Amino acid sequence: MNDSVAASTSRIHAWLGARTVWQRRGLAFLAGALATLGHAPFQFTLVFFAAITLLIWLFDGASERDKPIRRGFALGWCFGFGHMLTGLYWVASAFNVDSQAWGPIWGIPATIALAGGAALYFGLAGALALSFWTRDLRRLAWFAAVFTATEWLRGHLFGGFPWLLAGYVWTPGEPISQLASIIGIYGLTLLTYAVAATPAAIGDSGLAAGRRFAPVLGAALLVGLAWGWGVQRLAQAPVEPPGAKPIIRVADSGLSQAEKWEGRVDQEWRVLDRYLEESGPPDTSRASVVIWPEGAIPVVNFFMLENPSFMQALGRGLGDRVLVTGLTRREVRGQELLYFNSAAVIDGVSGQPRLSQTYDKNHLVPFGEYIPLWSLVSSLNIAPLQRIGAGFEAGPPPTRLVIPDAPEAVILICYEAIFPGMVPEGDERPGWIISVTNDAWFGHGTGPYQHYAMARYRSIEEGLPMARAASGGISAIIDSYGREVRATGHGALFAEAQLPPALIETAHSWGAKLLFPLILVFIACLRFLPVTSRGRTDIR
Repeated sequence: MNDSVAASTSRIHAWLGARTVWQRRGLAFLAGALATLGHAPFQFTLVFFAAITLLIWLFDGASERDKPIRRGFALGWCFGFGHMLTGLYWVASAFNVDSQAWGPIWGIPATIALAGGAALYFGLAGALALSFWTRDLRRLAWFAAVFTATEWLRGHLFGGFPWLLAGYVWTPGEPISQLASIIGIYGLTLLTYAVAATPAAIGDSGLAAGRRFAPVLGAALLVGLAWGWGVQRLAQAPVEPPGAKPIIRVADSGLSQAEKWEGRVDQEWRVLDRYLEESGPPDTSRASVVIWPEGAIPVVNFFMLENPSFMQALGRGLGDRVLVTGLTRREVRGQELLYFNSAAVIDGVSGQPRLSQTYDKNHLVPFGEYIPLWSLVSSLNIAPLQRIGAGFEAGPPPTRLVIPDAPEAVILICYEAIFPGMVPEGDERPGWIISVTNDAWFGHGTGPYQHYAMARYRSIEEGLPMARAASGGISAIIDSYGREVRATGHGALFAEAQLPPALIETAHSWGAKLLFPLILVFIACLRFLPVTSRGRTDIR
């Protein structure tokens, strides 16, 4: 067989070509579902690669039929729907917390709608891919470029939803993940799609064996070089001497979302007791800074900052330690009463707590914390899941906050930790990241693990350590390379460790963000390179 024979004569292409339209779409859905296994908590990266390979073979078949762009959109959407549905099924858990207000039945259609909406970006990628598809190796580069571009769009348009980006299939803290310090998560996503696409060339039977396997060997070499570089970077990690300060303690109450919101007259006090217990006695604790999760104290009977008796009890339990906690607060502006999903720095001096600074969450979750176009939908009597009036108000972008007895920090609340670039840079760069989140909304599925993995990538990108307090999730101290130093688990509801050192600004944080669009354009342009007849597999 010579190089002029079409790739479609391969057994895999012939078998896929014999399937019906809906069978091929079902295979795309299955491929998307399998791709989810590449993400936390599974991290089966090779399964993700296999899913991408199958999708490219399906695109090969669609390119030879009528209306290829429409077929590409359908296959891409089915892949994305399978991927998002299996990756986001836990969203339904949030609707089960308050069954009287929502009822469990609302969670299923809401999750399907979210998955279907997110899948539109994959459909767009499929349509773009088939718009300029080739039957030679150039299609692999084009596939990687368009799928990465639409992932970027998904992370930015309409508030953004960069969940399950392809780059996250590399376990945070391991060598490959260190590339995020140079090219960020979107650059790593581009690299991941490019590498995952290469096995598709093996099915191009119209090429000699050397040509079919060359892309895979090249990808393996690239991954090997990246791994080696990552190993060297990790080997050069600075180590703080034992006994250095500060010591950080992150703590959770161990309560589920439903238990936290029980309508008892002493509910706030019961929850406070749980947090103080996990924070340790003030007279024997080594930690100088204690961190509690997002919305740690519920608003059942009163607001935490507005109750002097509650604050005094808080001070007695903390002693001289500093507390950083997520909370709900309100304030009057003009004629309006506004609510904020906030984090507060409370400085304890001789048991007298003093509110030092607050940060109001900037990037709110649509429908979870506010209702888009509220003026239009308020008549439908729809309330956010947080059950705070019409929802929260957004605050300004994160800035450095003074943390007594510790370096200045930036606080990211829940959803904000999945967005790259929210940490101030340059002269405003903090010394560490504090992430407070309420993962109890996610139930007991894969959601908390996915969220945790994404948050760790922010440490890699910025070269900053992180202290993460997660209600119902994984609380941990993370170093500047995304590695766990201490984490909750095995029944423990707190983690305590010396704050790891910060690194100098990473290439990604001080300006190498330009690398991503430059590499993206370069790879996309490979599609339009001329090829010789021996490099083609197309006989049309």
